[in-house]
This record gives sequence, C-alpha cells and structure tokens, in this order.
Amino acid sequence: MLRVTTIYASGAAASAEYYANYLAQAPGEVPGVWTGNQAVEFGLAGDVAQDDLLALLEARDPVSGTPLGRPFRDRPMSDVRVERAVAGFDATFSAPKSVSVLWALTEDERLLDAHDTAVSAALAHLERFGSTTRIRKGTDKRFHADTAGLTIATFRQTTSRADDPDLHTHSVISNKVRTTDGRWLALDGAYMKKHQRMLGGIYQSVLRNELSHRFGFEWEPIENGQAEIAGVSKDVLRLFSKRTVEVESALDDKIDHFIERQGREPSQWERAALTREAAVDTRTKKTGTAVDDLIVRWSDEAASIGWSWPDIVDEALDVASAMSRERRDDNLTTLDIVDHLTAEGSVWNRADIMKAVCDLKKPMPSQDGDRWAATLEQVCDTVMRGCIGLDPDEIAGPRRSSDGRSVWVAPTSRHMTSDRILGEEDFIISWAMDAQEPEPAPSLTVEVEGLDVMQAEVAGAVAGNDRLVLAVGPAGAGKTTTLRTAVNDLHEHSRLVFGVAPSAKAARVLERETGVCSDTLAKLLYEWERRDRPPGAEFDLPTGATVLVDEAGMVGTFALARLLNLADRQHWRLVLIGDHHQLQAVGRGGMFHELCMTGRAIELNRIHRFTEPWEAAASLQLRHGDPRGLDTYIEHDRVIAAPFEEHLQLIASTWLDTTSNGGNVAVTASTNEHVDRINAVVQNLRIGAGQLSPDVSTPIGGGERALIGDVVVTRQNDRRLETSVGEPVRNRESWTVAAIGDDGSLTVSSNGGAGHVNLPADYTRQHVRLGYAATEHGNQGDTVTVGIELATVATTQRGLYVGVTRGREDNKILVVTDSHDLDEARDILERVLASDRSDVPATTQRRRLAEMDARPSTRPEPRCVLP
Repeated sequence: MLRVTTIYASGAAASAEYYANYLAQAPGEVPGVWTGNQAVEFGLAGDVAQDDLLALLEARDPVSGTPLGRPFRDRPMSDVRVERAVAGFDATFSAPKSVSVLWALTEDERLLDAHDTAVSAALAHLERFGSTTRIRKGTDKRFHADTAGLTIATFRQTTSRADDPDLHTHSVISNKVRTTDGRWLALDGAYMKKHQRMLGGIYQSVLRNELSHRFGFEWEPIENGQAEIAGVSKDVLRLFSKRTVEVESALDDKIDHFIERQGREPSQWERAALTREAAVDTRTKKTGTAVDDLIVRWSDEAASIGWSWPDIVDEALDVASAMSRERRDDNLTTLDIVDHLTAEGSVWNRADIMKAVCDLKKPMPSQDGDRWAATLEQVCDTVMRGCIGLDPDEIAGPRRSSDGRSVWVAPTSRHMTSDRILGEEDFIISWAMDAQEPEPAPSLTVEVEGLDVMQAEVAGAVAGNDRLVLAVGPAGAGKTTTLRTAVNDLHEHSRLVFGVAPSAKAARVLERETGVCSDTLAKLLYEWERRDRPPGAEFDLPTGATVLVDEAGMVGTFALARLLNLADRQHWRLVLIGDHHQLQAVGRGGMFHELCMTGRAIELNRIHRFTEPWEAAASLQLRHGDPRGLDTYIEHDRVIAAPFEEHLQLIASTWLDTTSNGGNVAVTASTNEHVDRINAVVQNLRIGAGQLSPDVSTPIGGGERALIGDVVVTRQNDRRLETSVGEPVRNRESWTVAAIGDDGSLTVSSNGGAGHVNLPADYTRQHVRLGYAATEHGNQGDTVTVGIELATVATTQRGLYVGVTRGREDNKILVVTDSHDLDEARDILERVLASDRSDVPATTQRRRLAEMDARPSTRPEPRCVLP
C-alpha cells in the first residue's frame, strides 16, 4: 500500500532531522539514499545527509545554497503562506505483513531487494508521468509542463512502533522541480495525491511478481490492491501484529465500558469509532531496540507458537506448488480491462488503466520485477491503443513528452473511452435531437390555476405531444404539483401514462404523489428484454403511451440507451425530469445533463418549498457551487462548526424535539459510518427519554438492534413481501417497528402510507437497518419539516445541495471541525462546493478537453515544454 502525506515548510527542519537521523533511534537500519533524475543533476548520490535534505525542503540548492525559486525563509515566518507552503511529500510504500514476517525470520536479503525493486518501479512511473508543474496563463488558464525530474530521498525501515516486522520505505520528494528553461517551480502534487492507489498498486504488483520469480510464491486474492503470500499462517501474521493486539486489548476495555453504560453491544460503526480511540490511546514512540536484537526476539516468538522459519517457508512453498498445479493461464484481455473500466465510469486515463491492470493481472514467475514493471507499462500501452482518445490531437500546439497530451490538459484529466460508450452516447444524443421537433407541441387544455409560469409550461409539455420532453426541477421547485397537473390532463384525455424511476422508493413516491402507475426503470426494461414471455400486462404499454422518467439525472447511460431504444421501437413518448445538479447514477452517467445542455429543456425556476424567503435564492447558489450562498446560510445561523461528537448530540436532540412536536426530520450524512453513529445516538436518546424500551430487541443488519418503536429502513427490494395494502417491500423505505417476533421477525408499519408487513427473521437480520439518518442517496427526493446536513471533507457539492434542501421550515449545515470556528467551517464548505465526483460522459469530456486546448492566437506559447 501507499500513503502520501504533505510536508509543510513549517515542519521542514523537523522532518529533515527525523529522516536523516532515524538510524540513532533504530540501530541496524540502513541509511537513506538519493534517487531521481533531479538528484543526479544536483550531484546527490549515496547516503542522505541531513543538511542536504533540509536544504531541499527549504527550497535551496544543497550544493551551492542558492535559492530554488523563492525560498520560504525570505518571507516573515508569521506569514500564513509559509506555514502552509508545501516543502515536499512523503510517499510511504508498505509491504504486506507476510513479506515483512518472512524477512524478519529468514533475513533473506532477496526479500529486501524485491521490496526495493518494487519501490523503484512505482517511483519511476511517478517520475515519468507525474513530474509536472502548473504555470498560470491569465486568470483561468494553466498549462502543465513536464520537468527535468524529481529529487527523492528514500529511507527503508523494517520495524513498526511496536517492534514488529514492518518493511516499508519513506520516499521524501522535494516540492521543487526545474522546468526546461531553467526555472524552479512547485511540483504539481495532484497526480501523486489523486493516484495513490494506483502507485501503490504498481508497488504491490511488482513485489508480487518479483517474489514469485525468485521463490515461486503464490498469493491470496487481491484486496484493495494488496495480497498476502499464500500459505503463511494467519497465527504467525497475528503474532507479529502486536500493534493490532494492543489496540484490540484497549478496545475490549472500551467495549466493556460501552455495554455497561448503554446496556447493549456497540454497532459495527460504533465499534469502529472505539477502535480509533483505542489506537490513539496506545500510540507510542519506537523503542530504539536494535534490529539484530529484534531478529532474535522474532525467532523466539515464532518458536513459542510452534513455527520456525523453515516451517513457514516450506508451508508457503507447498501451498504454492498445489496452487500452481491448478493455476489457469492468465487470459486477461484488453476487453476484460476495458469492461472493468467501463463498469466504473465513462472516461479514464492511463493511471486508471494501470490500477485496473495491477488489480487484475496475475504474476508471471518467468519475469523478474524490472521486466514485470515494463510489462505493466506495455499492457497499458496496448489497452490505450484499443481505446478512443478524447484529447484533441488535431489541434496544433505544444504537447508533453511524458504522455503526449496537450500541455493545456492536466495530467490527471481523463481522456479515453471505448467505442461502446461513445456508441451509446451518440445514439442517445441523436435520438433526442430527432425526437424534438423545432416547434414544441404542448397541451392547451392543462389546468394551470395555482401554477407559476414555468410550472405551467412544464405541465403543458408533459401532457403534450412531443416525443421527448426534458424538464429540470431544482429541489423545492414544485415538481410534484407540476407532474400531478400534467398527469390529470393526460388521464382526462384517456392517454395512458406510466412512471418509472431509478429506485423503488422514488417510484412509489411518484405513484403516490401524482397518481400515475409506476415502477422501477429496471423492472420495465427487464419485462421487455426477457425472452421467455411477453412483458406483463402492466408494462405492455400501447403506442403513444407517455413514459414519465422521474429522477432522470440518476439514470445510468446504459439503462437510458436501452430505454430510448425501447421507446423508439414501441413509439412511446418520453418525459425525462430531474435535476442534473443533484446526485447522479453510480457508475456511468451524466447523460441527462448532456441532453439538457444540447436539447430543448424547460427548467422550473421558482422555489416553493421553504418557509423562509431568503432560502430559495441561497439554495440555488449552492446548487450552482456559488460560495456566496454560504454567507447567507451563515448570516441566518444555519451553519454550525463543532467536533463530530458535539454534532451527534445536537442531531439527536433536534430529531427528538421535532418529532415530539409532530414534525419529521431528514438527517443526511456522506458516509455510512456517520449514518450508523447518528442512528445509534438517536436510538440511545430515545431510550433515555422513555420512548423506547431496551427490554425487547432483535438483531438487524450491521450489528444493530431494533426495539419496538424504532424507525428502521429496509435495504433490499423484495416483491414477495407484500404489505397490508398490497405494496411490495422496497429498498430505503422507512418503517416503524410495531412488534418483534420470538424468531427475530419484525412487524413494521410504513411511515409513508404503505400499510404494515411482517419481515421474516432472515430478511430482518440481513436487510433492515436503523433509519434515523441516511446518506444523500437515501434522502434525495424527501421533503420534511427539518433537514440536517452533516458536512465533512468527504461531502461533495451535489451531496451538500441534497442534504440542505430537504426541510421546509429549517435546514442546518453541521460542519465537522476541530474547533467552533466558522471560518474553518466555511473553508471546508468552499472545498465541498468545488468537489464533484460524478461521472462525466465521454461526449462531454471530449468537448471540455477541446475547450481546454483551444487558445486565442494572442496567447504566448509555453516556454518550458520538452520537445
């Protein structure tokens, strides 16, 4: 694995002292060594000296002492730019525990050599593709130029803080890089930071192949890019994971106290929080014990549980021999890799390909690590040749020598796709263009009383005769009222309309609030694509039927292409309504946005949901990522800065107060961990308030327990389970527990008017969770009395917008901070507004890359581009 941390200028001296002098605290380790093309240019070779490393971290030439650009020390040390200025990066590569243990017990230098080879391979890739700098041209343009290379000091260490075997290398990378015209500028760390997982994957893949080549080892399945040597006893691995054991011992005490205090076992995520606390409580400095002494100790410890190094090696080789006899040839193809990439997004780059290759390609023992590293790059080249490039190659201009792309395009930009993806997107766009006539054909009989101007226009279009209607509805814009009016008009004229949505919960809301028969889009497609029988009567829609697609922004590209193809064959009308600024599909998506940008889309522009007049305009500012909206929320005391634990108590008390007064609450968080912590705290507060009794409970999913009166959610669609009013159990549906059976089953009543149902014990244990909070996907589409958004650095702009627009009367933004400083909270929220991790269609990305590359003729050519 790889972890990249930033070394700031304020800590440069301390960092240089630690890295250069760690041998005094760890006798027996080897000194750090220099690597990187720029280190060679400096004349740095061999062991790392503290003065040289400090000079680089202070932006000085280690030989002459001359400044490399503008040194930090020329500014006042009180200047905040010095405190936060980046001096360098520490990229730490860590071997799997089984490799560390084998080295500790055998002292086989080949294991260390294999580790060094793998580290060198990853750093070589970084230097080739990630050694760039950004140079500003004007106010909104930057070009990304290759540099002469990196200056890296590598420090290999073999022990952990608990004196366990822990083979790892700190690679300290100077932030100063030289352009081809001799200027010293800052390294663009985006490539390294964004692609930590990929760089770590190269290290792990080369290490696996080198050890397979040298020893014949086989490997356990790869998880998050890493695998252990097959056949190394789990008991041995645990023996040399004392740090883990220390944490677990402290954790046991914390769990005992938790049970004594709460009267129950902690949930999965409460346990995770307690684990983090235990890790902090047991953190210590290294003891300074010599490595030679530790090697003797490690051998004795292994012997104490019946293992010697020959036994461990023999077992690993025996398992490898058995696995090799069953090994199938590596038939990984370019198509397999592209399919893997396609499942994750519409566009990718070389780093994405490399990550997939490292995760999917099995070792080839015939190749050593150096050759394998070259093979990985060659496979990437092969895959890239089979992809469709989106970088505008036909535009003349400077290009980087590292990856051949325009200097105006960032190295992290995704710029490749597949024929299949472009084919689907081209079909969607072409169909949409053909389906929209130059002049719209709205219904003239829609009852528009009570609608605003744009609501009336959307309702007329939905009830009209256009083959395709595109409608955008921001949160709170009255989409439901608009659709209900249009559906009534369609029904009055005996025109069939059928509703679909990406989720069963959204489909039910659409049906309940508009009166249109609805189901999931997946179900409609399944009924028409199955070969054993015609579609069911409910889905066998006649020619001219209107198919209303709600939450269209969450429909994936593949599903949308299939729907349009089906609509074309059956001559249906399609109405796509949603909000491209809210959450998108998981995987490939974004085509609703593209259609709205290129086609005729009607947008509802008045917000009706909120009690407070100011909130409508402020919410729209957040929708567009405008940070000025934050000032309005802060001005009205809607933003609260506090540590997470304080927010938990506020969330729980707000939930209790609001529901006690007859209202309802939508608590939105960005991670499942935070959702589970919130659920547990609200449940405990209700117990303390006497609303729930812990005397009778049953286990549900995630290690939680449900009590009578608890709010729970079902997390899997099951059409076999029907409620008292004949509706199926749906994913993300909210219920209240009415009774608990002796077998662990639950009788629950719907909080949305869907009746009651008995949930069998198996379903309860696997697919029921507490429901006091949800992620953005769980709450999108809900309207409640009070909305609470728990915002962290993991929150995205789309997620924030969803969470802060659920409540009619009040919406709070609770920002997790170290203090109660609103400036800190605003800084976090500004970063949230700039974060959009949704998928971008290949068509859109091709246009964006062309816009990046397009330069006015008056703009000067970049001065520092390698030929």
